[in-house]
Amino acid sequence: MRPASFVLLLVLPVAACSDPDTRIEPAQVNWMEWPAEVSVATPFAVRLVGNGVYCVEVVRFVTDPTVDNSAVTFEPYFLLHGEPYGCRTVQEMATAVLVPIVATFDTLTAVRGLESQVSRTYEIRAGSDVLTRGVAAALPIRTFGDVTVSTAQVENGRINAGGLASAVRDSLGCVTLRPYGIRPGYVVENPPADTTEYRTAFVRGYIYEPAAPICGQAKVFHLVTRN
Repeated sequence: MRPASFVLLLVLPVAACSDPDTRIEPAQVNWMEWPAEVSVATPFAVRLVGNGVYCVEVVRFVTDPTVDNSAVTFEPYFLLHGEPYGCRTVQEMATAVLVPIVATFDTLTAVRGLESQVSRTYEIRAGSDVLTRGVAAALPIRTFGDVTVSTAQVENGRINAGGLASAVRDSLGCVTLRPYGIRPGYVVENPPADTTEYRTAFVRGYIYEPAAPICGQAKVFHLVTRN
């Protein structure tokens, strides 16, 4: 679920952005989920999960993507007020609705309908892999996967997904993928034989419901690539 603090951020008046003391901080995206297939010109939603901010006043959190002829690109950012200040106590933060208690974000953002005369794919990309925080500069863009835009009726219920994740194999041999910021994670339908506890990688795949539960789970992750 999305942290309540970020829900409040999205309804703040645009006029707040005119404050001369505000600054922009790029938001690193670590995990994404979106429909594997959509109909032409039909809007859809993408789940973004990544690093939040803390100990600073957030004016707005902007997630709107840009769309060109080949890709949908997310470069979310926080509009912050003033400079970071000392972390507050839990009691103080409870009354400061603009200060996220959890320094992550997990939100859905809308993508306008994609146009095409024939069925084709668009890349799904986002700013990621940043090593420093507090720098008002664009993050490196990474491809998380793609979405198929279909001119026919869409019946594919799969959800494409990708990003940074670790994995753990239990005593029964079941492997659970733990994407950054998502718990409890997803059972991996086709885990690599070399999966070891807490090994982290950038993975791409899809989430779907197999004909029969796997490791007791009705919804699982099918791994496509790992690096």
